[in-house]
Amino acid sequence: MQEILFYHLLLLRKKRLVQITQKTLVSVFPFMLLTAILLVFSESIFNDVGFINSLFGISKWFPSFTMITSLLSHLVLLFVGLMAPLTTYFAAKYTAGSYGRSTGTAGISAFLFSLIFYSRELFEAPRSDNFLSPIHLSVHFNLLLAILIGYVIGHIFRLSNPLDDEIVDEYFIYRPRTMRPIIITTLFGIISNLLLILARQYKLTTSIEGFLTHLFFNGRGIIQVSINSILRSLSAWVGSSSPYKEIGLLNDNDALTNLNAALGKGSSNTIPFLFTDTNLYAAYGALAGIGGMVAFIVAILWKSTSRKNQSVGLRSLFPALFNHGASCMVGIPIFFNLIYVIPFLLVPVINVLLAAVFLSLKLMPPAVYPVPNGTPNILYAFIGSVGNLRSLIVSLVLFAVDVFIYVPFVQLDNRLHDYSQQHGGNEQ
Repeated sequence: MQEILFYHLLLLRKKRLVQITQKTLVSVFPFMLLTAILLVFSESIFNDVGFINSLFGISKWFPSFTMITSLLSHLVLLFVGLMAPLTTYFAAKYTAGSYGRSTGTAGISAFLFSLIFYSRELFEAPRSDNFLSPIHLSVHFNLLLAILIGYVIGHIFRLSNPLDDEIVDEYFIYRPRTMRPIIITTLFGIISNLLLILARQYKLTTSIEGFLTHLFFNGRGIIQVSINSILRSLSAWVGSSSPYKEIGLLNDNDALTNLNAALGKGSSNTIPFLFTDTNLYAAYGALAGIGGMVAFIVAILWKSTSRKNQSVGLRSLFPALFNHGASCMVGIPIFFNLIYVIPFLLVPVINVLLAAVFLSLKLMPPAVYPVPNGTPNILYAFIGSVGNLRSLIVSLVLFAVDVFIYVPFVQLDNRLHDYSQQHGGNEQ
């Protein structure tokens, strides 16, 4: 049975689109890692309400704290906004390269597509100051969509005449036909920009955002929170950036009601809503990060035989501890990886269900109080319950459970690596 599974997984990995996806994710990894580190510094250290700043009072003694805070905020927006264009660039590059076409031209054309797509005033009157039209690099993106767009652009170069790839021939004579795939890609970007404008004009994007918000924040109770947990993890597994945003207390009306009740009575023992997103998911479901990424990294460092995976895990550990494990998801990868989809979806739900049982038994108090920005999720319940040791112990127990959930899947990945090497693979 295992041989059959490995055989089909290996066949899947040999598919052109899968190989292009893997190469793209590996290429994006260093940019994602740098972005994750910048996010940690921006949220937790150089932030007036950041976790590390709250502990050490950095804003009171660090020179130029305000300037660095502003700089980091701008860098974070820039790097996060560039993730989708970079992903599209690499996907187009590797797609064109797999067909023997010009990789550099395809990649740059894909990047140009992104700039056109995100231009806000492309169909408006030219600016009087002769400056470039504003380009809105969205912090909300989907890696799968970015890869597919790059894949399509790569195919535009593949379907063109092979001579179109020659900028100059052996006599150093320029070939104008090189423009054809670039023009097609540019038109593709313009049409996509127009469709986006029409979607906004007819409030289609607003309707979609409202539907997703309704899914995530409407309702309460164990079942609703469990469904929310699965949706967040599944959304992250297919490359959506939205689930990485921390659950804010202001977005959870029930949590605000609980907070007011706890402040009014001086105790969290009689809050009206025990099972909310904040009490269950934020405090315990995501205690190891989205999909339990910190637990996954520990399992990788403990049990993985892949030098590459251990290196990625070690480098991604610091930002993952502060709730930014996307670099590890790209480098291993977790994204679109069928081996890890089960524990990735399962870990938060198990944490939520166990936390609900423990809360019902009053083994620990609910985490109703706000925590500083950038607080490591494993400390959320501890700080959100005003330093209750029982909450910390439960968090550590659940974290250990998460690690052991991931271990058999890491071992399965080890066996797949061995099988791949025996059948002509070269995984490290």
